[in-house]
Amino acid sequence: MRREFVLMGTLVLLMVLAFLAQLTLVRAQTSSVGVQTGNYFEYAVSLSGAQAINSSAYGVTNATATVSKVTDSVVTYSLEVQYQNGTQRSVTASVDATSGESENSTKVAIPWVLVAANLGVSEPTYSNSTSWANETVTINGRPTDHAFQSSSEEGGTENVTLDSYWDKATGVPVNVTEIDSVTGQGITLDMNYVLVATNAWTIVPEFSPQIIVIIMTALVGVAVVTALRRKEKSPPETRL
Repeated sequence: MRREFVLMGTLVLLMVLAFLAQLTLVRAQTSSVGVQTGNYFEYAVSLSGAQAINSSAYGVTNATATVSKVTDSVVTYSLEVQYQNGTQRSVTASVDATSGESENSTKVAIPWVLVAANLGVSEPTYSNSTSWANETVTINGRPTDHAFQSSSEEGGTENVTLDSYWDKATGVPVNVTEIDSVTGQGITLDMNYVLVATNAWTIVPEFSPQIIVIIMTALVGVAVVTALRRKEKSPPETRL
């Protein structure tokens, strides 16, 4: 009886190890880099809040990440930022799309949170990570993963909310918002950067309903004015 119990325990252990090995293999297959050398990604940056002046992104209006090298899962890129006063600065950094480890990340104005391509909902963004996409939505006609996280620090008085969208096929962030707040003081930092241009795919501008109404009204107005001018220039009717 004891021998059968040992054999059963050994069998269960082997099954568990096989299952874990399969998960590791699936993770290795899905953790592939979705960007290529020469790809660039331009972001519009906005920053507000009482602590905005202490942020490395203070005064930044645009930031462009350009991929210079891809080695296995490590992506090396240059991040060039433009400030309101016209100043431009550039720094080279790298990020591992599988582990999330980065180099020179503290020197970049905005965190370029590149992840592996084609991650599934509830699949960790990085190995040993506790964050993952909550859903997949469509932005600009492309499947886009969405992750929403909220955490508290210092006894629950300091709150951090991170709302991230990244392109599923490439793992590139397309819209990231970080909101820091303190209980009783409100928002201390509200940072957002949204993708506005890239050579990796075509971005079609998305208009709000209000903008669409304004555009349609303008087009109708132009059409009416054109018709009236043509009528004024036409010769009078000839009567017998």
